[in-house]
Amino acid sequence: MKTINIRIFMVLLGGGLVMAACKKEAANIFNMFTDVTVTFHGDHPFSVTDYKLVNDGDSVYIDYTIASANEDMYAVVVEKVGGAQGNNPERTETVISDESERRSYSRILKLKMQRDGQTSYRIFAKNRVGHYMGDGYTKVTIEVRPSYRVIPDRRIFAPDSVSGTTPSFYSLMRGEAFSFAEGREHSADIDFGIRVRPDPRPAHANQLIYNYYSLSTDPNPFEPYDISDWEKRETIFSAPLTGQTNTFLYTLVSSSVIEEHAKSRDLTVTSTDFGTWQAGLAPGNLVYFLTPEGKYGAIHVNQSTKDLEGRPYINISVKMQR
Repeated sequence: MKTINIRIFMVLLGGGLVMAACKKEAANIFNMFTDVTVTFHGDHPFSVTDYKLVNDGDSVYIDYTIASANEDMYAVVVEKVGGAQGNNPERTETVISDESERRSYSRILKLKMQRDGQTSYRIFAKNRVGHYMGDGYTKVTIEVRPSYRVIPDRRIFAPDSVSGTTPSFYSLMRGEAFSFAEGREHSADIDFGIRVRPDPRPAHANQLIYNYYSLSTDPNPFEPYDISDWEKRETIFSAPLTGQTNTFLYTLVSSSVIEEHAKSRDLTVTSTDFGTWQAGLAPGNLVYFLTPEGKYGAIHVNQSTKDLEGRPYINISVKMQR
């Protein structure tokens, strides 16, 4: 019996040795592309060599040299990762046309930072046939301090002219909705109210038109609510822009960008009276605004629906400057 066990052991041992002899070590990506080096220079106050914390609108320089020891480079790619890109990098490729630069290539990227949060940049080279040559296993990261506020998913209800208890007035700075009964006490913070009426077109009979008005509008657009003794904030608005969900989510990503987009619109609207539900505060629509304190921002309509009690409301999200 012992002889049989010893034989089985020797067979297994021999098989293990054969397998070990045949085993090949997997390639290590961290030592496959060592011929290419990337150096980030810090010769200018705006330069970033590793990590840099900046403010929205600041200038940043990426001053780099990419070099190849053994093979000519035929293209240099700058890869940007962060923000809306997530795991889908944005790449810019430049062909190296000057033969004298194919072993050492230097450039300066001059950037104006207009995206809150972190963005990373790496530089890599390609050879004559477009194959990846390496990135020096390095990158730089730039972080922009928070420059705007996001106030998501707030409900503003259609006004109830009988009870005055539905929250149909909204404060942009506080991110709160108030009813008519609460409004006078908080009127110093309230930027606008909403009023509704049915869409007159037969095919849209179940749709409500949501119009908005600043408390400073004279005369008061919604007569059932007497706001004559309220404090009047002079917030001004743009007309709604349709189909702007992607703009709100992916373009308005810093205070300076929000301001640029808002200033490109006619910010003179204090009250609206649209005739179709699509034209007013409808899902996907975007309204820019300017508060009396000089803060620019944008209101996005996420949804138009009813709650469990059957009360109609709109759901909005807001981005505004800090």
